[in-house]
Amino acid sequence: MILLSISIFWLSVCVDPISADPHITVEAHVGSTALLPCSLSKDFSKTPHVQWRTDDKIVFERNINSTHEGPGYEGRVDVPEDELRKGNCSLVLKDVNITDHTLYKSSVLVHVKATNTNKMQEIHRVQLNVFQRVSAQVGSTAVLPCYCRNISIQTPHVEWRIGDEIVFKREGKNTSYGEGYEGRVDFSEELLKGNCSLVLKNISVTDEALYSGFILTNDKKNRDFVLKVKLSVSGKWISLR
Repeated sequence: MILLSISIFWLSVCVDPISADPHITVEAHVGSTALLPCSLSKDFSKTPHVQWRTDDKIVFERNINSTHEGPGYEGRVDVPEDELRKGNCSLVLKDVNITDHTLYKSSVLVHVKATNTNKMQEIHRVQLNVFQRVSAQVGSTAVLPCYCRNISIQTPHVEWRIGDEIVFKREGKNTSYGEGYEGRVDFSEELLKGNCSLVLKNISVTDEALYSGFILTNDKKNRDFVLKVKLSVSGKWISLR
């Protein structure tokens, strides 16, 4: 059973609006609400023009007259206007899903005196790591979910790991197993359709861990897809002395 819950993850960082600070990492589980922090160094007397985006698309944009929500983010994102007036440009991202796992960038519209023009100035970067929670009983079979959109390769290179330890890897038709996982792990038959979920059989207490799934492609324009799944195992043996 996949456990979904609601929680808010908060980190606070103050930055100068003219210079971008190093990015930080925020973790959120599927179904929760994540807060991607962004604070300007002073209060504003009027609402500034702020934009959040990923590498390839706008996530949310607010100016003095309007707001815009990017595709896939409709109804899930906001930079509250009352907070923005105080210089808090943090992005609220609701109902987090697996595909929200990426690097987010915030920018504000600034005036360049030297050229008497306006431009969007990047001020902050936040890496959002999304993980799924799965629970299983000792002796049962668990499915660690992983789905990739727009997979076009016919011989995907897929890996599941615990830290640096390989659990299961498939590269084309070649497969390899981590120690202790032989005969207990496999991928879904729908791998080429983007379903890279890991099937883990005969669950034991020692299987409780944080698993990371990777999709690697030869297309250097695309990032490797990364997913984390926290597996909790119940029905543990209790030693009586």
